[in-house]
Amino acid sequence: MQPPQAPGGEIDGLNDQTRDWLSTLPTTLYVTGPSWWLGHAHFVSESIMELSGRPAADYLSNPQLWLTAMPENERRRILEQLQAAFDHGEVRLTLDYSVINRDGTLCRIEDTLSIQRNESGEVVALSGVLQRSEQDEVDSVFANGLINHAGDLLIELGEEFECLNAGGDVENLLGVTASRLEGESLLALMSPEEAPKIQRSLEACAHEGTGSLLELRLHHAILGYRWFEVQFSPRQRGVGGWYAIARDITERRRQTLQWESYTATDELTSALHRNAFMGLLRQVCLAGDPYARLTLIVFDIDHLAKINDDWGRYGGDLVLSCIGEICQATLRERFSFGRLGEDDFALLLSGKTLQETAAIAERLRARLSSTRIEFHGHWLAFSVSLGVAEHHDDEPAETFLERAGKGLEQARALGRDRVQQAL
Repeated sequence: MQPPQAPGGEIDGLNDQTRDWLSTLPTTLYVTGPSWWLGHAHFVSESIMELSGRPAADYLSNPQLWLTAMPENERRRILEQLQAAFDHGEVRLTLDYSVINRDGTLCRIEDTLSIQRNESGEVVALSGVLQRSEQDEVDSVFANGLINHAGDLLIELGEEFECLNAGGDVENLLGVTASRLEGESLLALMSPEEAPKIQRSLEACAHEGTGSLLELRLHHAILGYRWFEVQFSPRQRGVGGWYAIARDITERRRQTLQWESYTATDELTSALHRNAFMGLLRQVCLAGDPYARLTLIVFDIDHLAKINDDWGRYGGDLVLSCIGEICQATLRERFSFGRLGEDDFALLLSGKTLQETAAIAERLRARLSSTRIEFHGHWLAFSVSLGVAEHHDDEPAETFLERAGKGLEQARALGRDRVQQAL
């Protein structure tokens, strides 16, 4: 699947005014097919002339000229890095390499890529920004939304958050034309309760000279408020304002709310019953969102049977009842909590790596093992063993849970009261 093209190899939908505007930016912007410069070039800024000594037209007609300008050893390394990013499902990548100009001089390049994928996860196009490595990093994020068919919204904002320029799929995302948006305040499109908070956050970032990735609501002229993930990147040093790339995440937020809509029916622990939790787990595994990592923590109470023997059933129930309360009090992350058996529990998290989740599990383990519960004038202590796993692509929910369970089994075998990662 190739991006739609207009005559001359340019991106369909970029009018002359937009192309002229993109060409005036201080960095070189480009869009290629899935094979990078080995395939088709759909858009190249004229400023590439300053980097290589060749006009943009040369690369539109023969994209491989950019690759052949690299030293051979660097070319091989860069292509291997790019292929690894494709294989690992990455959506952004920064490459650093040299090109030899037509006059024989060497220019060090920083190449920031956005990898566009279809619903099946296949790479369909690449967009990026080229700049000299010694220059400050500006506009790299701004270049990531160049492909109109990807559905992103590009906005250049002034110091007062007024829209100076707009591009991308403006009409579908906001229900107005790009020209109608220009001159309007982005703050006016936000919900009234969010706008002051967003403004303060961005003003703090501007003071520090840093960018920010925020989730916020913007008003669509017909559909009402919709959720967006917006990457704000400062304009050039000495020039106030922002470049912003906004991506509609309303559907993703809707799925998140579905997670939270499941009712916990276990009165003792306030956890989802096994069937409800497994239904949730199957749903998110089948959704296959390539941008959302899923991890599981499974754990059980060490020697619960002995606690029941020593303290009676009510003592054991008291331990079980405090599990959910301690999870809520200890974990800052959003999670879904399920009770899988008598003393078996699971926590489903999104957006965390295996290592990050292991650290979360260790935090929970430490809190539980240090807890003391008063029971008829005595102090009851207990510990838990935990297994951690990260979801693999196309892995069924049952297999995912089974792998996390193997981590739990290893934790038990190694002495309990510990966290064990499952690969």
